[in-house]
Amino acid sequence: MGMKKLKLWFQKKIHGYEMPDFKKARPLELKLDDRVLLLAPHPDDETIGCGGFLLKYGAQCDVVLLTDGRHGDSAVDPAEMAEIRKREFEDVMSRYAVKSVRMMNFEDGKVIDRFKDFSTLDFEKYDYVFMPHPMDMHKDHAAVSCLFKRLARTRPFGGRVVYYEIWNTLAAPTHYVDFSDAVDEKRKLINLYKSQVKNIDYASRILGLNHYRGLRHNVEYEEDFQIEKI
Repeated sequence: MGMKKLKLWFQKKIHGYEMPDFKKARPLELKLDDRVLLLAPHPDDETIGCGGFLLKYGAQCDVVLLTDGRHGDSAVDPAEMAEIRKREFEDVMSRYAVKSVRMMNFEDGKVIDRFKDFSTLDFEKYDYVFMPHPMDMHKDHAAVSCLFKRLARTRPFGGRVVYYEIWNTLAAPTHYVDFSDAVDEKRKLINLYKSQVKNIDYASRILGLNHYRGLRHNVEYEEDFQIEKI
């Protein structure tokens, strides 16, 4: 019996079940010709979950914003809030060197109802498609992977799906990006979403997670991801 099988047998014997085999995450490194699509349910999700990645690999990324973010503040008229968040998003995108930006303008909170429009996106040409992970507590965040998997049943996707963290953390990340040299820039970009950070200090909270995540790989700050083949 090999050592791995012996270890699993011992765990099952002692604990009554097999312990998960969590592998150490690897650096997420793109090839120069890799094509990336990043799906952001709301303005700021792309920076909260992938700001460090975009600062490093933005030139290979197309970014699609799905909703108008109109429900970002209940004290503000929804139409006015949508305009505010659009301007904030455009400002932030101008700071990244991304290939392209597209805004789908789905109503905030209604992503799950927009399968027909979602299916117009040309996923097949990408090597990686980034989206919030399926267990995210926000319904719009979780809906993205639901729509993508539904679409993949009839339109096979040959690339890889990359899940990122927003409201909930990943249980077993497979890859990470060390952005220790760009942490101040990510903080500035998050804080450009003034309509969202006026009541919640998102920058300190997400960077706290990124700082803690770095312990596992002995870096100061990292963003974690889970890559899957759908």
